Formats: sequence, structure tokens, C-alpha cells
Amino acid sequence: NEAEIHSKHSKASHGCGAHTDYGLFTILQQDEIGGLQIRNRSNCWIDARPLPGSFVINVGDMLSWWTEGMYASTVHTVISPAWSDDGLTSSDDKDGDDGYEYGAPHRYSIPFFFNPDHDAVVKPTRYVGAADEDDCGKTAIQILKERYAGTFKSD
Repeated sequence: NEAEIHSKHSKASHGCGAHTDYGLFTILQQDEIGGLQIRNRSNCWIDARPLPGSFVINVGDMLSWWTEGMYASTVHTVISPAWSDDGLTSSDDKDGDDGYEYGAPHRYSIPFFFNPDHDAVVKPTRYVGAADEDDCGKTAIQILKERYAGTFKSD
């Protein structure tokens, strides 16, 4: 249950709310602090714990569109690390020179967003090689604009 999972982060906050990435896929390297959570098929949030020397690969909306949902976009969020009641995560260092600010450790991640050129024609895989193949694609920028319009829709 989502409430139970987030209750263990009672002093944590969302560094980035739940979302999917727009492009084909994202390669992410996390530091040892962690905080990345992935929503699984059961709609539960699970921690993507950092493993030394590893990368996280998130499927993006473009790849999901391209494969007609065979590869679903990875819904993910970032939970900022929690801090102690006195506002410090390290009781020995009160001058703030240990990489902690306002009691919480700094979190770093390095994403690489892999996207097609904006004028590349993206066709759902079932149409590749089909007789009507030319009528079935959209440019990457068209797909992104449709996605942006859905995200930033004004009422």
C-alpha cells in the first residue's frame, strides 16, 4: 500500500513527484544516498536501492508509444532523504562541512536522456514493413508535443 510505504519516509519529502520520462529511455546512475522509487505493476512503490557500479534504465513514453505499450513507461518518484529530530544526520558534525545541509545529506544522480532527433519518424513496431507503413508514423517532436499538451493542459 502506497501510504504504508511512504509512512516509513515520514521525515522525507518528495524531491520529484511521480512522473514518467518523455523520451525513449533514461540511463541513471545514483549515489549511495538513494531515494529513487519505482511504481510496480501492482501500483506499489518500491525502492530502487543503489548498487555500486550499476545503472537504472527507465523506459520512457516514446519507447512505450513505439512498442504500443509492450514496454510500459516507468513511473518513478524521488524521495529526499530523511533527517533526525534535531535537524542533523550526523551528531558529530554541527558546522555543516560534511556535505549535509539543513540536516539532510545531498543526493546526486546523473541521468542520460536518450531521445530520437526531433524530425525522426517514429512508427509503432507492428507497422514497420507494412504496405501502409508511410502513413503510420509521427515525428518525435509531434509525439513530444502531444505528451507536453497532456501534461501542461490548461482548464
